[in-house]
Amino acid sequence: MTSTTSARGLATVSRRLDDWLFAPAPAERLAGLRIAIGGFVTVYLALNLGEVARLTDRSAAQFDPVGLARLLHAPLPAGVLWLLFGLALLSGAAFTLGLWVRATGPAFALLVLGWTSYHSAWGQLLHFEHLFTLHLLILAMAPVADAWTMGGPAQPQPPSHRYGWPIRLLAITTALTYLLSGIAKLQLSGAEWFAADTLANHIGYSSIRMQTIGGPTPPLARFALNNQWLMTPLAVLSMAVELGAPLALVGKRLRNIWVVAALGFHLGTAATMLVFFGYRGLGFAFLPLFAVEHVRRRKQSL
Repeated sequence: MTSTTSARGLATVSRRLDDWLFAPAPAERLAGLRIAIGGFVTVYLALNLGEVARLTDRSAAQFDPVGLARLLHAPLPAGVLWLLFGLALLSGAAFTLGLWVRATGPAFALLVLGWTSYHSAWGQLLHFEHLFTLHLLILAMAPVADAWTMGGPAQPQPPSHRYGWPIRLLAITTALTYLLSGIAKLQLSGAEWFAADTLANHIGYSSIRMQTIGGPTPPLARFALNNQWLMTPLAVLSMAVELGAPLALVGKRLRNIWVVAALGFHLGTAATMLVFFGYRGLGFAFLPLFAVEHVRRRKQSL
């Protein structure tokens, strides 16, 4: 009897999970994510033109390949790197506009994966680039061009699970990224993460580093260091944001609370350490949690 009840319970949970994961969604929602995420990454790459020039001047001895860059035995020639970067920009612009998406989507995603791997192959892993790369890889596999494209379908497409599952997967990826970040902090620091000195040391290090290189001082660094009683509550709140990320998948109220907390978390790190990850801090990473198609519909109704 017990085993039968357990089996029924598991079947119910599985059915509900399946219903949630493959719930129908409008084509416009997925297209909106293509435009927003593709547009952000394309602009981000354009703003990194200086990074390309900097990497072409680095010594080959500093090259420590990770990811796709492991396929290389030496740094790319400058001309090849500029060519691939240019192709990434062109494919990104075409993908964002919805042009030839079956070709430009995979090309853009793979070129961005290649760039972020190569960018992280010089002694510093740039983790903030990982989430939008994963999002692009998901979008490249999805039917993102069934709405809001240049020369796209004339007839509106009905809501479908074809549009729903990529959106759910994007949202899950965002939540898991935060969750894994919190787990990593606990594995590396354990209970010491919640000690006042730990966060204070991070803030102090960032402030001194910026002063050393002649950069701007974090505006709230001095205030935070002069009020170290805030450190433990802030450490607890930051951990709650990261470990609590899966709650954003549960319901609208919990989603809204978590997103506001996450945005506050990124604003806080910017104000105290001048650490700001645009894809997250500007809210692009959270867009899969919302019905983004309503933004355009509201503009059209004005």
